[in-house]
Amino acid sequence: MKKEPVAIITSGGGMKCAYSAGALVALARELKITQPDIFVSASGSVGAMFYYLAGQYDDIEKAWTRYLPSPHFIRYAPVPALRINYMVDTISKQYLPLDLEKAESTSTKFFVPVTDVKTGTTRFIGNNEWMNPYEVMRAATAIPLLYNGHVTLGSRTYLDGDFSTGMIDLIETAIKAGAKRILCITNSDAPTKLGKALLRVYGALLRPGLRAALFRDLEESPTIVWPDGIQFTLISPTSLLPTVLYTRERRKVVEAYNMGRDDLLAKKDEIEALFRNPS
Repeated sequence: MKKEPVAIITSGGGMKCAYSAGALVALARELKITQPDIFVSASGSVGAMFYYLAGQYDDIEKAWTRYLPSPHFIRYAPVPALRINYMVDTISKQYLPLDLEKAESTSTKFFVPVTDVKTGTTRFIGNNEWMNPYEVMRAATAIPLLYNGHVTLGSRTYLDGDFSTGMIDLIETAIKAGAKRILCITNSDAPTKLGKALLRVYGALLRPGLRAALFRDLEESPTIVWPDGIQFTLISPTSLLPTVLYTRERRKVVEAYNMGRDDLLAKKDEIEALFRNPS
């Protein structure tokens, strides 16, 4: 039988992405699943995606359990900030260098959403237009107000892709790329009413294009129309994650990382069946 392309999707969410990082490492180490046909990843999960595709599973664990939960990366005062340049230029380039050759030669088709600063529209960066993974990571995680600046890719400037995409968009991107079987790892449920209210206050501080993109993402998500023959497995937190967007307490980040590992392994049989080639 013809092989049915399989995709992995990992959602964004700042430090909540420790959850998907733990799940990815378990997928590689325990289930030996390392080269999906398609990978769609957003925001804080993008770095783990590149390291996963390069086979650097130990470095994913070190990044999330040792280096990222730190005041060097997350600053509370005098002005709150996520030091994205420190994450890319110090952690990823110096402490845990990404194997660019392996990342570039991967057979996996990958897609990373970024948000156009001027228009608030989404662009998906992928293998069809190879760009430096470090700069893609920087753009994909550059949360407005928490990151002082924007990132140039090609001739345009971009920020965090979570502002103009939701999980539905990531799933539809995987399906359009040909996925027939999808493993979706999401770091959290939809925001609560209070969470949405706080995001609207935050959005009021943004430039018009980004504000419109954020507000679109907060609206009720449309129901995805599943084409015939799509298989879908969801991995999501089985209890409340101890981390939020802006958590730097190491104990909580490690707990979220371990929860992602455990939740994925709890569906071991289902995931192995999803990735098994038709016979």
